[in-house]
Amino acid sequence: METKNKKISSESGFSMIELLTVLAIILILSGVSLFYLTAHQTLYKPDEQALLITDLFQEARQKSLTQRETHRLEINRTRKTVRLIDENTPATVDDDTVIREINLLEDSVVTVGVKPGNIDMNPPEPLPVPDAAFLPSNYPTSVGDSVATFRFMANGTVTNGGNTATGNGAVVTGGTLHIWSPNKDEQANADIARSITVIGSSGSVRLWEYDRSLSTTNKWKDSRRSGTYGGFTGN
Repeated sequence: METKNKKISSESGFSMIELLTVLAIILILSGVSLFYLTAHQTLYKPDEQALLITDLFQEARQKSLTQRETHRLEINRTRKTVRLIDENTPATVDDDTVIREINLLEDSVVTVGVKPGNIDMNPPEPLPVPDAAFLPSNYPTSVGDSVATFRFMANGTVTNGGNTATGNGAVVTGGTLHIWSPNKDEQANADIARSITVIGSSGSVRLWEYDRSLSTTNKWKDSRRSGTYGGFTGN
């Protein structure tokens, strides 16, 4: 009889204090997980934006060489988009075809285009690559918008947009596109910064990461997300 009573007592369940203790532990762990998840998402957004744009640059280069047609990439700060456009017949604008388009995040989350105030150097390419030039577009798909235009030519070079809707007056040039998340206290400065360099004479595309821990004066390092003819090299 005594054994039966002990068995009933042992199966009577948890006390209210035990349940509240377990609930408190779950809430604490959930809060810690949410904190780290939010921080991770903040870190991830500049990289996600940079990788998407890099892929479009690589696709533009690959298609221009394999299809022997000019492919234009428009980074549009007015509409917050990036468009890859097949120009088809260069002498006309009626047959320009949008192949792919991605939306950019708001500048308060990730800024694309202008250099942050706390970084004064561009990535150390063998020859200096100037900042991407954002100008009023002459092309029908973006006329008047603030656009950085990269035209990947069939001969492997990259030109700017020129001064007409068919690219007249275009010159061979590359550009450095800055992608960064603003500091919450100083919006003009970057917390996390990435850059994409495009070499005008060769069309090569490289993604860079800004690393403040480097002891060198120029703190940009190659992310190894680079390649030729649309492929990627490195890790």
